[in-house]
Amino acid sequence: MRDERPTILISAVSGDIGYSVVQSLREKVSKIVGCDLKPYTPVRHLLDRFHVVPPATQRSAYLQAIRTILREEHLQYFIPISEPEISLLNHEREEFDGLGVKLLLNHSWVLDRFLDKMKTMSFLQGIGIQVPKTAFLRGYDGRFGFPIIVKQQAGYGSRKLWIADSLAELEYIKGKVEGSYIVQEYIGTPEEEYTTGVFSDGQKTSSISFKRRLGADGTTLEAVLVKERQLEDLSSKIAEAVSLRGSINIQSRRVGDVFLPFEINPRISGTVLFRKKFGFDDVSWWMDILSGKTYDYVPLFKSGRAIRHYSECYFDMEEI
Repeated sequence: MRDERPTILISAVSGDIGYSVVQSLREKVSKIVGCDLKPYTPVRHLLDRFHVVPPATQRSAYLQAIRTILREEHLQYFIPISEPEISLLNHEREEFDGLGVKLLLNHSWVLDRFLDKMKTMSFLQGIGIQVPKTAFLRGYDGRFGFPIIVKQQAGYGSRKLWIADSLAELEYIKGKVEGSYIVQEYIGTPEEEYTTGVFSDGQKTSSISFKRRLGADGTTLEAVLVKERQLEDLSSKIAEAVSLRGSINIQSRRVGDVFLPFEINPRISGTVLFRKKFGFDDVSWWMDILSGKTYDYVPLFKSGRAIRHYSECYFDMEEI
């Protein structure tokens, strides 16, 4: 009997988000092809094929490699994982339409707002949502007080992020960085940090929230399911304001009785596999709505805790 399940290319499968997406989709699709900059991936055993590709910063070479994979492997869907890829592919949509490939990519308006942290804060303020005070690093004079967060305007995760406790520390950081950076008021505590997955098909919106504990590299090490009406309302308000049709992730901290969002990722996030376990299968839903199907979110648990653990993979081993 012919397998009617779809086929898909997933990028960055050596990273935490990419390999979590592979695990999340393995049973839904008939063929998973993975690609990455690195020649080794911890989910190689779950892939039907694997390709090494150039970085998205090498625009022409990257696009050519992706085109070749999609054509030769006869794939129907492509989910770009990393933000450099997402930013590049945002401007190449028509080409993929011509290839008959469906991109799991938020629409340009969403990407333009949420890939830029300053635009994100301005947008949220504009729709009446309280956010941390934020300004460009250049010319910042300490008016928010200290401590403050210094981070890339268009960066992601915890890369190139600093906490400054004084003007002297801030000046030291200014001397280390290049490019466009912002400063943000340091709010709340790490013990009150939350991550909220949000999915919408353009008509209805669903969300799931976890209180989380982060590792040194910014990945979520522990996630505790929470049900907070304020976070649900916040998710619905943002989804409606941007006409969301896909998945985003809201990072927030509770300060007193208020949840303040400080960042929005316009992509699948690192807790994707955690969410699936709790019934929130947003990657699968995204594929479905691109095919004209509907989705239903049926929560599976009223409470629960997820812990990320690390293991080892071995390659190219030759016995003596």
